[in-house]
Amino acid sequence: MMSRISDSSLVDRLVDELRHMILSGEVRPGDFLPSRKELAAHFGVGLSTVHEAVQVLSAVGVLDSRPGKGTWVRSDAMDALLQPRAVRRRLGELEAREVYEARFVIEVALTELAAQRATRSDVERIWQALDSMEAAVNDDQRFVEADLAFHLAVAQAGSNELLEQFYHISRHLLKEVIAQMVKLPRVKHEAIRIQRRIAEAVAQRDPERAREMAIEHRNHVEEILDTR
Repeated sequence: MMSRISDSSLVDRLVDELRHMILSGEVRPGDFLPSRKELAAHFGVGLSTVHEAVQVLSAVGVLDSRPGKGTWVRSDAMDALLQPRAVRRRLGELEAREVYEARFVIEVALTELAAQRATRSDVERIWQALDSMEAAVNDDQRFVEADLAFHLAVAQAGSNELLEQFYHISRHLLKEVIAQMVKLPRVKHEAIRIQRRIAEAVAQRDPERAREMAIEHRNHVEEILDTR
């Protein structure tokens, strides 16, 4: 039914594979997908990759999912799949600053919610991602992946599915911009400093502090964009 995916651009590749399954009729509108664990095993990727690919397709109206129920193809999925160029063209016209502004409105809200709602496992994922950032400080590509994993862990801890889907769209668009930003001097170390404080605020269930640090992160990125 499914083949393994190479290590390059895992989320993008998995999104393409899932789209192909639907367009080819292998999975039809209304059908449930295999479980996320099954998808991960079949495609040879991690659960986080499957989760993110599902979120991307959910955000554009192809998939829907509910905890305890599973993930299924929306009845109107073909409309979204057959008109991707117009959506991509419009998104491609957006300036990086506009996308960042939209992202941080969502991110600040999700960070504050995370400090209110994070479970123990959520907090563990946030710290693990931060540890990965520190371990990858000399490897730009690995650092970007770890940075995205950190923000994704915070977003998931906010437990608001709609906000999380909007966040997925923005971070998917900004990945290339982030990859360029981390090449600048001290950017990675400053990101780690701020995000450690975000992790601490979430772990301490301090939404006011979490919001304050998310705003500081936004201001830091705006300063970088102003100098580029």
